[in-house]
Parts: sequence; C-alpha cells; structure tokens
Amino acid sequence: MQSLAYKWLAATMSQQMLISSLSLGAEQFTGYPAHELVGRPITQILADESVFELPRMIESAGELGYWEGEIVHRTRGGQAMEARGVLSALAGAGDISAGYLLISSFKNTGFEESLGDPAITEVAGRLRTFAHDMNNPLAVIMGFTQLAIMSPECQGKFRKDMEKVYSELKRVIETVERLHSYAVSLCSRPQRESSLNSA
Repeated sequence: MQSLAYKWLAATMSQQMLISSLSLGAEQFTGYPAHELVGRPITQILADESVFELPRMIESAGELGYWEGEIVHRTRGGQAMEARGVLSALAGAGDISAGYLLISSFKNTGFEESLGDPAITEVAGRLRTFAHDMNNPLAVIMGFTQLAIMSPECQGKFRKDMEKVYSELKRVIETVERLHSYAVSLCSRPQRESSLNSA
C-alpha cells in the first residue's frame, strides 16, 4: 500500500450531514466500502473530538461558505487518523442549499503498519459499529425511564417495575461499552506489537 501522506478523502453530504457520496479511494482510509457509508451520518467516520466540533464547523460553513482546520477521522476499527480538513457549503439551483462537501488531507500517520490482520480489523469494526448503533437508542430509553420514575404518578408496583427496568438498562449499556472497548483493543494490538518489535 502506498504512503497515506498527502492523500485525500472527499465526501458529499446532505443538509442533515448524511453521506451521499465518497471519493473512490475512501475505503483505504476508513475501512468501509462506500455502500456501507452512503446514507449514514458523517460522524460514522469522525473521532469523538471532531464529532463535538461538527456544529461549529457547520456554523462556519454556513456563515463564511467554508470551514478549514484540523480534523480527526476514525477508521472502521476505531483508530484515529489526523487530517487537515475543509468543509464547504454547497448550493444548487436557485442558490438553494445542496448540502456540504468535506475534503480531508491525511497526514503521514503510519496507519499502513498498524492495520494488522484484515479479519481481526473486520470483526473489530463490526463490533464497534454495533456498539455505536446500540448506544443511542439505549440512552433514549434510559432517559424516558428516568422521567417515568421521577413522575409523582409513578407509585407502588409500577415504580418498582420501572426501577428494575432502569437497573437492567444500565447493565445493558455497560455491556455495550465493554464491547466497544474490546473492539478498540483488538485494533490496537497490532500497533502495540509493532512498537514492541521495533524497540
């Protein structure tokens, strides 16, 4: 595989920040084939620090026409890849907003050497995606359960049942978090082994 230095990833997105298309070489950076990402939020391939920055990036793109700065992508296996990014607002017929274009220029991160076994990377990526997809609905259900317990009308046996549901939901969320941690650890093993071998 060629060095990733000065390599680019491009993605077009809807106004809701759902991926509509990707550059042909995107899979070598993200670990996802394009058909798995189209229709999914751009946050699927962003690290947490960039996910939290996304509202500010969108605001800047809306006001100035573009945002430019450091961005961190997340691979299918949960690894971080630093890049210089530009987010541009797009316009269609009649100057109506047509979504966004994100272009990322990756730094030389040594990502090629840390990929490890492709089969392990595939399993880790699927586990991380599963954990990510499970976390949001579980958090919503947990929030509704909390509200129900806090209601003055929640009394007697119903309250006890809701408290039990809340307790079980916490256990499920903890299990999902452990799955996510395990997926990340699977992908970090090759990198740790490479560091030990070079020491």
